Amino acid sequence: MSKGDTPDSTDSIAGPSGDAIDVDGEPPELEAKELTLSYEPGKPVVELDRLTVPAGEVTALVGPNGSGKSTLLKSMNAELNPEDGTVYFDGRDVKQYGTTELAQQLGLLSQQNTAPASTTVRELAAHGRYPHRGFFDSLSEGDERAIDRALERVGVDDIADRPVGGLSGGQQQLAWLAMTFAQETDALLLDEPTTFLDLHHQLRVLRAARELNEERGVTVCVVLHDIGQAARFADNLIALRDGTPYEWGPPDEVVTPDLLEDVFGVEAEVGFGPEGPTIVPRRPVEDD
Repeated sequence: MSKGDTPDSTDSIAGPSGDAIDVDGEPPELEAKELTLSYEPGKPVVELDRLTVPAGEVTALVGPNGSGKSTLLKSMNAELNPEDGTVYFDGRDVKQYGTTELAQQLGLLSQQNTAPASTTVRELAAHGRYPHRGFFDSLSEGDERAIDRALERVGVDDIADRPVGGLSGGQQQLAWLAMTFAQETDALLLDEPTTFLDLHHQLRVLRAARELNEERGVTVCVVLHDIGQAARFADNLIALRDGTPYEWGPPDEVVTPDLLEDVFGVEAEVGFGPEGPTIVPRRPVEDD
């Protein structure tokens, strides 16, 4: 697939076991056009003509530190207003959504999260239900079932009553992921969800997101540092260099020795197996 092509959307979405999930038509697509993102006027961090996160698929944003991955994700969640251009969610300017309306449809797991140490895992997951109920409303039976589903999917149902402050870093990240999943949105943004986690917890986080995509057709956009891991996990890769898309499309087409050298500054060999590209780094190119 060449740049600009968008895979076909999922035709239908099957709800998980338990309550049916009400989804209007197709899963949502995220798209940016003529986009400039800056933290200071006139100093762009991200500049692009067009970029698409295909509906109902898993897309990974990859690139070196400072390439604009997290900045781009913030614009998708309306946390950062573009200096120029527009981000569309489900065909509508993301700035046109109210905060609650957007949170009902788009979930975000940020890099940095804090909660009182005494908060239990279940209480934390319950925060994901706030967009779906009134400020003073108690949790409904439907809310409780959504929380149960999220805790089970992420694999923290057995520690649901434990305080978050007493958990390992990996367990805490899974608890925050459960909160995001409890929103039961049609799209998810995950900002470096595996950073600082051991391999076991990295795989649990990625597997939970993939299963949610496969079972409900949820559109997932995730920032990952490990391009090899991203290539095995995602349907599509968007490689950023200096705030601009270098290449995007299926991993088998995107991951090449040239990309690894130009974007990541690494000389590497690329092979292809049943689970996607395999990468064998050899040396940093600046050593030449």
